[in-house]
Amino acid sequence: MIAKTGETMKIAAAAAIAALLFLCYMFWEAHRNRLRRLNLEYADFPAEHGTLTILFISDIHRRSISDKLLRGLPQKPDVICIGGDLTEKGVPLERTRDNLKKLGKIGQVVMVYGNNDPEAGLPNLERILAEEKTVLLRNESYEVPSASGKRIHIAGIDEMKFGWDRLEACLKQPADFRIVLCHNPDIHRQLNEQSDVRLVLSGHTHGGQIRLFGFGLYEKGKLHRRAFGDQLISNGYGTTQLPLRLNAPAEAHFITITGKKNH
Repeated sequence: MIAKTGETMKIAAAAAIAALLFLCYMFWEAHRNRLRRLNLEYADFPAEHGTLTILFISDIHRRSISDKLLRGLPQKPDVICIGGDLTEKGVPLERTRDNLKKLGKIGQVVMVYGNNDPEAGLPNLERILAEEKTVLLRNESYEVPSASGKRIHIAGIDEMKFGWDRLEACLKQPADFRIVLCHNPDIHRQLNEQSDVRLVLSGHTHGGQIRLFGFGLYEKGKLHRRAFGDQLISNGYGTTQLPLRLNAPAEAHFITITGKKNH
């Protein structure tokens, strides 16, 4: 009887250690600083502009942006795009400010709201955005500075969950090349092959955040081919509710866009 009890305790201890190690792995995956590099070519990208580089980071939530992530950038990007959920309820405003300061040191930051950002209190958040010279796009466009004179626009679409989105207002503005920045990836349903858009940058889904046996609440983040062009849906950099991830590691993207070369 004593021997059997001892064996049971050993099994329980081994199971507890395995569970703890598994949780540690999930915590590590949620706090990774994976920078994914993406090279995209478009036939109608203005050759006169040369190359456009973008740092895309979404769903930061409660995380502090790591210096390790920023040290891994291959170069300073032309623009930094935050794909919504910069913050959420309970996140100290100074942490949000510090994140914006870090990004602002390497380039111009533009962002759209996500569904969790209003929890932080929009008046206080917008005050910090203004002080840190972050461009908030609410159904309006940011024109990337270009010595070529070509109009390269990032159209920021406001949060769809609250019915704030006005895609058509952005698409009416003339542009030589247009990128859409929208937190909710469902924005692609409002676009088709006639839309004057080549790339959509989205987050929101966290790639499912916790995926078991290949399954999660949402699809894992990736580049999708759409009728209008491409849509990048990111796993995001932070987490919501639990600071854990499984098979959907935290990530940011360094995107390089050029004109398609004739072979």
